[in-house]
Formats: sequence, C-alpha cells, structure tokens
Amino acid sequence: MVTIIEDESDNVPLVHSLQELTTESTRASAAPPLEYPNVSRIVRAGPKLGADGKPHYLIDDIPDNEKQRLIRESGLLKKYAKDKSHGTGSDHGSDVEDELQELQEEYDRASDIPLWMDAIIYTVGLAAVYGLFEALVNQQYSVEVTVTEVIQRMAKVAPALYAIVYGTLRFCKTRVVNLVMLVAACVSGCYFVHLNLHSPRLGIMRRAPGLVTMWIYFTFLMEVRPAIINAIVVALFWLIDPFKQVI
Repeated sequence: MVTIIEDESDNVPLVHSLQELTTESTRASAAPPLEYPNVSRIVRAGPKLGADGKPHYLIDDIPDNEKQRLIRESGLLKKYAKDKSHGTGSDHGSDVEDELQELQEEYDRASDIPLWMDAIIYTVGLAAVYGLFEALVNQQYSVEVTVTEVIQRMAKVAPALYAIVYGTLRFCKTRVVNLVMLVAACVSGCYFVHLNLHSPRLGIMRRAPGLVTMWIYFTFLMEVRPAIINAIVVALFWLIDPFKQVI
C-alpha cells in the first residue's frame, strides 16, 4: 500500500502565482530611472571676453559715428525734446536725453578734426574741381592751356574758396545758413544752365568753373531735402528756359 504525502509548500494558490509572475515581468521591463543633470555643471552662455578680460558685446563692434547716426535717425532726441517742451516728458526721458547729449559732445571732442583743417581739406577738393572745369572750358574752345596755368588759377581762387568753406562749415547747422546755401545753389545752377544755353562765348563761359564748383559744394553740404529742391529748381529752369527767344 502506497501512501501519497502532499507537501503543503507546493500547494500555492494559482492567483498568488500569477501575481508573482506579473510583478517579476514588470520589474524586468521597467525603464531605468531618469538621471537629472547636475545644475552646478551647466555653463551659462555670456558675452565673449575681450583681450583685456572685460565682456565684449556685439554693440561694441559698431563705430561711434554709426551709433550717433542711428540715434539721430531714430528721432529719440527730437521726441524727448518735444515731450520736455510740452511738459509731458518724464525724468527718465530727461536722463536719457542728457546722456545722449553728453555722448554727442564727447564724440565731437574726441573724433572731430579742427575746423580749420577740415576747411583746408574741402578747399583742396574744390580747387581741384575748379581746375578740372577750367581745363574743360578751354579744351572746348580749342584754347591751349598748360598745367602750370591751371594750377596758378587754382591758387588764385583758393583763398576765396577757403573763406566760403570755413564760414559755411562753422554755421552749417543753423537754418539761416542752410537757406542761404539753398538759394546760392539754385542761383549757381540756373545761371550755369543759362550760360550754356544763351552765352556760349569763351569770355562768358570762363565763369562756368566757379559756378559749377559752388553749385557742387553747396549741394554736397546741404541735407537731402534742400538738395532735392535744388535739383528740381535747376531741372525746371532748364526745361522751361524762361530767357529763350521766341522766333
């Protein structure tokens, strides 16, 4: 007679076995825990350091004269001046205006060359323009002229050119001088057109180099709007030709 003895440890309920299998498979397939980066190791981006070890920003690469041009074209100074005149400007606006004004004065003192030297540079250029047109006028009428004669005529007009240049450069920011330059440019340009149309004689055409030189200089020195007005006036004078003789 055979006796079968059952081991109670092997009699595990089916539900418990399934739970153990599910737990083991879940642990095996679970993803590893996320590792968060160490914040202390993160290097924050910042400005590049220059040769002197100080921060170097992108705005430092812009020249000072370009900064001044951008500030003037943005209209910040006019806006704050207008608000201040109407009593609507804030203290912050006044501070910004003062800082911009100080920056402008500092730039003028640091980078501008002396006025007399600037006038000499302009005078040399205008004298060259005068000599060029002097040679062209003589060439047009088949008059022989040497380089020495042209240089002598340039030297004669140089003092007058220097006086005109020095005065206009010194007071070119005033409205009165700008108006005078506009009138002078219009008169010079119209008179030059009149000489070409109605006075083609050599004696009268000798006035052309001086007229062209002054016309170019005043047009170059003026702002954009007066220069456009000057060009329109001279063009209309050439098209209409009010001194033409009706046959």
